[in-house]
Amino acid sequence: MIVILDRQHYGKPDRDDKGAQVEHDGRTIYEIDLTAIYIEHATSLLVAEGHTVHVLDSGWYAERNDRGSEIARQNPGEPVAYIACHVNAGGNGAAYGLTLHDERSTGGRMLAESVADALGGATAGILDRSIVRPCSRGGDWGAAFSTIAGIYDGPVNISGVCFEPFFIDSPAHAQLLTDDGLRLIGQALAVGCMSWAGG
Repeated sequence: MIVILDRQHYGKPDRDDKGAQVEHDGRTIYEIDLTAIYIEHATSLLVAEGHTVHVLDSGWYAERNDRGSEIARQNPGEPVAYIACHVNAGGNGAAYGLTLHDERSTGGRMLAESVADALGGATAGILDRSIVRPCSRGGDWGAAFSTIAGIYDGPVNISGVCFEPFFIDSPAHAQLLTDDGLRLIGQALAVGCMSWAGG
């Protein structure tokens, strides 16, 4: 399996986009720093299990989607999981994890379900639930759709999801802002991808 972990927000041309932020224990925590840590933990587990990982961290989302599709085209015999890596915000105390897929994509739905199941299992007692939602252009979860919009048009061996595992500003999720919490998230993401590829 090939897993493409896209550290979104970070690396947009001529734009200092750090994603969501929160003040916690006297310091400002940024989304892009949290995703970097859980991406590292996901990568470590996936590589240890013999999978190939590509981390994307530059360019506009459409360019990153194109790079993911090109990786899939170059490896037609491999299942390719494309993960748009984020952390949620603005939920007014919401305590769920969220994995979104292009509403047209069966592979994306299956990947989202596997990742959400792994996330829910790993964070029992922290997240109140781990949910899967379809997204579409100009419809439900349209902003999330923009993160994976080009994946559906790629080769048949690639599937993509937008991963929003917890809320940066939810008091219920404060323990996930730690390295231990982010290890839990990264490992759950890796397990979900492996489950998808093995299913």
